[in-house]
Amino acid sequence: MNLPRVIAGMMVVTLLSIVGSGLLVDDALANGPDPLVQDLLTDGWQVGPDGMDVVRRANVTAGERHDPDIYYVVGLAQLRHHQYDAAAEAFSAAIKLDRMHYRSWRGLIWVRTLQEKFDNALVQTIQLGKELPTSEAVGDEETKVLETVRLLGRLFGFYEGPRIGDVSGTLVQRARDAVTPALVGKRQAEFENNYQDVTTLFTASTTEHQDAKDDAIVKEQMEKLQTQQDLAMRRRQIDIDKQQATQRIDQLRSDWSVEVQKFDTLEAPLNNGIGQLESQQRVIRRELSLLVNDIFQLTAELEKTKDQGRRDRLQREIIRLERLVNDYERDLALVQAEGRRLTSSRNVLRTRRLQAQQQFEAEIKQHADRRKDLERAEKRLDLETRRNNRPATGNSTKVRVLNAKASSIRTYADFPLEVERLTLLGN
Repeated sequence: MNLPRVIAGMMVVTLLSIVGSGLLVDDALANGPDPLVQDLLTDGWQVGPDGMDVVRRANVTAGERHDPDIYYVVGLAQLRHHQYDAAAEAFSAAIKLDRMHYRSWRGLIWVRTLQEKFDNALVQTIQLGKELPTSEAVGDEETKVLETVRLLGRLFGFYEGPRIGDVSGTLVQRARDAVTPALVGKRQAEFENNYQDVTTLFTASTTEHQDAKDDAIVKEQMEKLQTQQDLAMRRRQIDIDKQQATQRIDQLRSDWSVEVQKFDTLEAPLNNGIGQLESQQRVIRRELSLLVNDIFQLTAELEKTKDQGRRDRLQREIIRLERLVNDYERDLALVQAEGRRLTSSRNVLRTRRLQAQQQFEAEIKQHADRRKDLERAEKRLDLETRRNNRPATGNSTKVRVLNAKASSIRTYADFPLEVERLTLLGN
């Protein structure tokens, strides 16, 4: 069975059964639209602030004229603007003026059903039941009742089918009891036919929804299987990358240990040489200090003695000591120069060591950061895995649309707003 064609065909029957003769205009309107009605169904039909202004003014005028037909058209215009509560108020106002204004009863009950205010809609249905004649009328009066009965059949099919779990069973039964006395003659058949149409539509919609859900579940399961394989591949790659990062870090640390030993080996003789030169400097400086002290003492004695022979010997000794001082100073300069050379070489070596250390540390940090990123990726992967392991629900966009369609009153009894407008305009 081609479900979309079946449903489409039933929707056509639905619209025709509800519209009938265009929800039937009263004789007063059938003779030509009131200028206010004309204004409502043209300028007031334009969506936006200007259109709403027309509707508001017409609502005030309807109250001043106490005209249920004008209130009804105001309700239609409010529906056009999706002002459902305002539309219900307009239909209610029409009913207060004319308890037999069946078009407004239909509009009111349909709007409350559309809003899913089912208790309100059923209470209104109970009130409507009191106004329906319990015997068949003739001509247009009976036709108006038949239009109402057709809608009631579809509404009860909706309450007891698609939305049976959302409505009060007690209220539904009370509403049925209220309208049953009016279901005489042809009305009973019209009620049952429309009720059965909704049941058939609901069955077809439910079947289409379930088929779509089954297909969606199968598709989702296949996608989950593919996702599971992808996740497994990503996990293996993460494990490989983590292992490589760890191995590289260990290798770099091992290489640095080798480099440290090389630098220590190169620096050891420099340190020894610098240590020896520092010892030599201390010895030379100590000898220089002794020689300078001796020179000071001899110079002081030279200044005190008057004996020429003694003075000559002192001067020769001072000269000898000064030569030794010069020799020691020359040696000290050589030792210091060599010390500076060795210190410079050691500084160059230590600079190279620091640069090498920084390079190793930077590369180690790079791989350590990479490993942290992989650990975070692994946690995200765990989350994705948990999500993917959830059972398939088949909650696709198509399934949600079909589910909403199967539970909407528009599917079974849509309000023929444009048809009603054109009928009221005389087109």
